[in-house]
Amino acid sequence: MKVIGLTGGIGSGKSFVAHVAEKYFKILHISTDEIARRQMLKGGVSYKRVIEEFSGYTSGLIREDGEIDRQVLSKLVLNDRNMLEKLDGITHPAVIDEVNRMIEEEKEAGIYDAVFIETALLYEAGMDVICNEVWYVYAPLETRRKRLSESRSYSDEKIDGFFNGQLSEEEFLRRSTRTVPNGDDVTEEDMIRIIRGYL
Repeated sequence: MKVIGLTGGIGSGKSFVAHVAEKYFKILHISTDEIARRQMLKGGVSYKRVIEEFSGYTSGLIREDGEIDRQVLSKLVLNDRNMLEKLDGITHPAVIDEVNRMIEEEKEAGIYDAVFIETALLYEAGMDVICNEVWYVYAPLETRRKRLSESRSYSDEKIDGFFNGQLSEEEFLRRSTRTVPNGDDVTEEDMIRIIRGYL
């Protein structure tokens, strides 16, 4: 069973590629964002440590229902590399442990032909070492900016913050096994053909 890292900058459309893959092929889709989100909920492995580490820096980190306010946390770490490294130091090891557990579970079950690990921070988190291949989802910078502005209502400042905090296009291309084009002109049928050709 192949383990494939599915990575790319924010707004490149990694989730679309993963959705098409799991819909039309025998592929298990693992989203590290989803895992990290679950682990930060009350009772999750990252919850207590995040509160201990960051509650002293900002008010409003904990919502009335006791959950972590992810928007407040995001604002805190977005433009502060030290804060971001602290958060990554808490979340990345826990996410990697869960990804490894899910892969081992699937290897025993033998249901899928491949596993997609969808993550923007594949290299930063050191997850590339558990992948047989890395697929880089590529979309032009302006397309990504337009998607983030329209679908998530992100400001230019917030988008710039994300872009500046991620690997450059050249670095993604240099380190990846394959490139998956995903501009606005790419249809679901196109993506099916691309994935089939790469598997």
